[in-house]
Amino acid sequence: MSKSRVFFLAAALLAAAAGFLLLQRPGAMPATRTDSPGTGVTGFQVIGISERGNLWLDSEETQPADIRTLNFVSETRLHSDAQTAWEFFFEGFLFTALPGSVLVYTPQTRELLLEKGEYYWERQAGSRPVEISLLRGGNIFRLSGAGRLRLGSGALEVWNFAGALDFDLNGTLFHVGPLQYLDSRGGGRPAPLPLFPPPPFISPEAETLALSEPSDTIVQFKWKNVQGARQYILKLYPSALRDNLLLSKVVSENAVTLDIMPFIEYSALHWEVAAYDAARRVESAPARMGVITISSSLLKKGLLPQPPRIEVDSLSVSGEMVLIKGSADPHAQLFIDGTRVELDGEGRFIHTISYRSIGVKEIVFRALAPSGLEAILKRQVTIFEE
Repeated sequence: MSKSRVFFLAAALLAAAAGFLLLQRPGAMPATRTDSPGTGVTGFQVIGISERGNLWLDSEETQPADIRTLNFVSETRLHSDAQTAWEFFFEGFLFTALPGSVLVYTPQTRELLLEKGEYYWERQAGSRPVEISLLRGGNIFRLSGAGRLRLGSGALEVWNFAGALDFDLNGTLFHVGPLQYLDSRGGGRPAPLPLFPPPPFISPEAETLALSEPSDTIVQFKWKNVQGARQYILKLYPSALRDNLLLSKVVSENAVTLDIMPFIEYSALHWEVAAYDAARRVESAPARMGVITISSSLLKKGLLPQPPRIEVDSLSVSGEMVLIKGSADPHAQLFIDGTRVELDGEGRFIHTISYRSIGVKEIVFRALAPSGLEAILKRQVTIFEE
């Protein structure tokens, strides 16, 4: 066999494999190819729609789009309802359009106009500059390597994750560098603000959980700290399309323990984390998305999250001091009279309280589970005059 024929067959196999992998993305369905099959380098093609809701071809929402038969032979306006996210290729870029997004594609001029909604984009192939329009024709947006934008009411927010980003918004030119954020909603010519890089080394990155006991639903999400970041925001979704936000939690550490019991009806949970600026309420670049595949027999048992356990084994009074020994759910956070108390690996604790006055004292124990449920326990002791 000639070298040229071997090269051709290898390229064909790689293209076929790439197309197969795209169709394995959560929520993806077979798509009508508008250009080179399997490459997505040029043209426009819808490759996946989330399971819930619909993608529509008309404002009256009477014509749902079926990507198995969808052809772009004339100008096409696509919009999703409040439950539906979707993915599409445009000129070598992979876009994820979140629920409520609206766009117009004109095949004759190969123009893409994003009218409304929220989008993530990432270059998948090609190297030449690619331009789209935002809100209306004339607002030219030259895509960077990766980023996120949110459109509405004639303004936009843009998060630039990689490469240089240039655009014209209502006659004003903007340049946004890598890892910068810009918000035009206040009018004028705002200056871009810095973003933190994505947190590296997430865990679990790809894990299958066989849930047979209630304690199996306790999962610790971890990531490496980002220098300078004081808070992080963690989000949980049922698919990689970010179509239905199940949970959003701001934490001050680089780990959080959660009870996923409320979400075990889903076959998989996708999660991402980003550094968070609470003062500006701005998320930075997200880490790569992790996925937990759920294999569960708990669904058949009809189990629900339960409040955490608190047990007080002894309250020893010595003068003005009270020595407390007990245990709690090891995954819970325990507070005694508002003070955080550390638990060992089995949930045991020892804590002391000092009082400055005599009389009957009420001690309040509060345990907060990863599910958000809490338990309250109250005990009384008497402090006598020495």
